[in-house]
Amino acid sequence: MSAETVPLLLAETAAVAEPQLGVVKHLGVWSLLPPLLAIGMAVVFRRVALALLIGVVTGSLLVARGDVTEATVALFRDYLVGDSDNFREHAVILLFTTLLGTTIGVITRNGSMQAVISRLIRPGRDRRHGQQLTCGLGLAIFFDDYANTLVVGTSMRPITDRLRISREKLAFLIDSTAAPVAGLAMISTWVGYEVNLIGDVFSKLGQDVDAYGLFLQTIPYRFYSVLLLVFVWTVARTGRDFGPMAVAEQRAVSTGEVVRTGSSAPPAMDEIPGDIHRRGLIINAVVPLASLVGGLAGGLAILGSDAVLWVMLWASLLASLSSLLMTWGTGAISFRQSLVGWARGGGSMFQALWILVLAWGLGAVCDQGALGTADFLVEVTGRQLPPEWMPAISFVLAAAIALATGSSFSTMALLIPVSVRIAWELMGTPVPDDPILLGTLGAVLAGAIFGDHCSPISDTTVLSSAAAGCDHLDHVGTQAPYAFAVAVASLLVGYIPIGWGVPVWLCLPAGVAVAVAVPRLLGRVPVEGAGDASGDEAAISGPAPEV
Repeated sequence: MSAETVPLLLAETAAVAEPQLGVVKHLGVWSLLPPLLAIGMAVVFRRVALALLIGVVTGSLLVARGDVTEATVALFRDYLVGDSDNFREHAVILLFTTLLGTTIGVITRNGSMQAVISRLIRPGRDRRHGQQLTCGLGLAIFFDDYANTLVVGTSMRPITDRLRISREKLAFLIDSTAAPVAGLAMISTWVGYEVNLIGDVFSKLGQDVDAYGLFLQTIPYRFYSVLLLVFVWTVARTGRDFGPMAVAEQRAVSTGEVVRTGSSAPPAMDEIPGDIHRRGLIINAVVPLASLVGGLAGGLAILGSDAVLWVMLWASLLASLSSLLMTWGTGAISFRQSLVGWARGGGSMFQALWILVLAWGLGAVCDQGALGTADFLVEVTGRQLPPEWMPAISFVLAAAIALATGSSFSTMALLIPVSVRIAWELMGTPVPDDPILLGTLGAVLAGAIFGDHCSPISDTTVLSSAAAGCDHLDHVGTQAPYAFAVAVASLLVGYIPIGWGVPVWLCLPAGVAVAVAVPRLLGRVPVEGAGDASGDEAAISGPAPEV
């Protein structure tokens, strides 16, 4: 099939081929205004919540054709609250985040977190060890990106602070392991969603395929996700950074300021009056965190990924209650002080929760049935597209849609049906495991994560900032150059060569080599010794922790 048929095919696909997407409609170039306005204002004025609110309000007015009354009703009914399914999902995530904050608040106030820190940070343990420990935890909690981000971030924050690792670096480490690991894992909350999308599109093409088998076959073709994990581990292992991240790390090492002066990072939960009598018992931190991780893993194993939201809620509630019960049972601090820690821990998440609600609202107003931002981006790219370029174009388009909408899942839902059908027709009905077809699938799945990493309106990016206690725009600004470097490598040694017949077993090792080389060649290590735990008496002073 010639490239000239692509516009017609796109029109057909958009109009009738994908019933689960509904009737595609958009407001043309105007559909880009709210996300671009929100992103631009956030960068210029550094007021993320205000920028998101203006973006949502602008989108509501555009959808309502300027009718203020209708826009106001839709703002609260459809976008900030959403339908019953979205409301339930969002409410559970907000509760999960808040309960996790209460847990960290209690174990910080009762001294058990400091006891864990003193045990982990011993002479000879330096900044690189702390970064590798963070990456290791990020890889271990592979079953859900939200749980990964919040558990690793809130657990490691006190440790990385003591090691003088910047909050920007911590946010990058947790954000760049959470989604890639969950997306690549053979068992996670992402798998069912991705397998369902793959099965649906091939069913509509009249192909009876093993959707899970195809999902596994796409893993080597998800260059961005694989290379990013290699890149992150290399950065952690070598301690080398470049660009804005190097500036943040040098600041942390030289001055001990893990947060930029003047940033809007949430207040630290470990600023506790020194006159509070505390017993730093390691078990008071281990039991709640083990309850959380064990509850998540066990609940998913028993109930399956369909019940992930309720598993997250009950696991976080179990962790929160166990933190209080352990504190009271061991007499670590008084009843009143434990409740103060519980309340302050939950309250420390408020800023992030508000931004999260607004980010969801902007995503809803950009969605199909409203502005149709993603549909417009798909439509304008459907011109003169040879099949050899399908993997590369799909990657770029997925990144653009995820950047504009802040949702990797929505990007997958829109692009997998469209891109796979286009590639299928352009190639003259190939076999399902054709390298270009697998490359196109892998490009959408990985490109959605890349765009998500660069978007200040992404919910997972917001959660990463909150978990790390980092200014949100500082996180985005330091992570974006790293994400972009890995994305360029994914295109040049991955998706472009794959389209032109280079086998994946050559492309993937070449990409891994690039991901290892970039930090080593471009990065630099902050002032040696300044961030070594052995030289920081505050990190290891005091009596040995009780077990």
